[in-house]
Amino acid sequence: MKVCILGGGNIGMCLLGEISRIKGFDVILYTSKSSYFDQEILVEDTEKNIIFKSGNFEVTSNLEKAVKGAEFILCTVPAFLRKELITNLSPFIGQNTFLGFFPAYGGAELFSKELIEKGITIFGLQKVPYVARTKKIGKIAGLWSKKNKLYIASLPHSKAENVKFFIENTLQVHCDILPNYLASTLLPGNPLLHTSGSYIYLNEFSKDHIFDEQIYYYRKWNNECSIFLCKMSDEMKNICDSLPLDLSGVQTIQDYYDSSTPEILTEKFHTIPSFYNLTLPMKKTEKGFIVDYESRFYKEDIPFGLCAIKSLALITNVDVPTIDKVIHWYEKIANVQYYTKENKLGTNINETISYQLNGIKNKEDIKRFYQR
Repeated sequence: MKVCILGGGNIGMCLLGEISRIKGFDVILYTSKSSYFDQEILVEDTEKNIIFKSGNFEVTSNLEKAVKGAEFILCTVPAFLRKELITNLSPFIGQNTFLGFFPAYGGAELFSKELIEKGITIFGLQKVPYVARTKKIGKIAGLWSKKNKLYIASLPHSKAENVKFFIENTLQVHCDILPNYLASTLLPGNPLLHTSGSYIYLNEFSKDHIFDEQIYYYRKWNNECSIFLCKMSDEMKNICDSLPLDLSGVQTIQDYYDSSTPEILTEKFHTIPSFYNLTLPMKKTEKGFIVDYESRFYKEDIPFGLCAIKSLALITNVDVPTIDKVIHWYEKIANVQYYTKENKLGTNINETISYQLNGIKNKEDIKRFYQR
């Protein structure tokens, strides 16, 4: 079986290292940095304190070569690059192919409508299989906190068992199937985690403010962050409760981290080993550190994370004042307008994931699209 991995970043390298070791799989990686890759890579599992070598694989910067003939395509590129990538790979993808997104959030399924009609299965993971950080591009991948269970979904839903079989046999992780694809995109993960703390840490400072030291994201986390995050999570839950789909698989932050109060959540974040060294994206200058607002921390998690939730909020007529605060804060930073104060589509809405711009304007449209 030919397996294609799109993207040679953190998750892409780990997937390459794992799947290439399995007999019967011909693995090819598509990346613009193909020249950085050796014939084999090392994967360092920090949590288990083991290092293993990849199997054989091929690397290419030619998208047609990567995609053509692949039975499973695993897309790990950032959400803001997926629309263009889907457009470019469409001519080369086979009718019975499975195209998966790691993770599912970001609206790629909306950009894949023609592929779905063509008979291609779209699938997604609610969360990535592990925390991954590349240690040396094309040579050493790093992972820790590998999940012991993954939640998956597909369009059409009837193909979910095929996806489950593939993921369980390649990543050796048990999978539960979600009732519909939308449930895989709304887990309160990065779009809420990355943006809530950022807002609390940064909203009082200018875009070019110079900080004395690197901010460690979860070491700095406090109860104010947790209160703000829980409010965002509650707003998203209100949206889920207003939609005509089974979204019981979308947990609140409080449920996911088994934290009944913001104070318990703060303590929880301070005790998760994989969180300890995670940093706010910053650049070091001669005078100090400035925030890197070009990082996918923001370019992905706000236009393709929070804006997707906001888009659904407009469809369901659910107020999301906390999420609105973050979106409008970022709009000032990035000099864009996604939504007006009157909840109208802004001048830069086409730079986000918007259900309205993709033909989904009411609850029945949502139900029709996701119940396939």
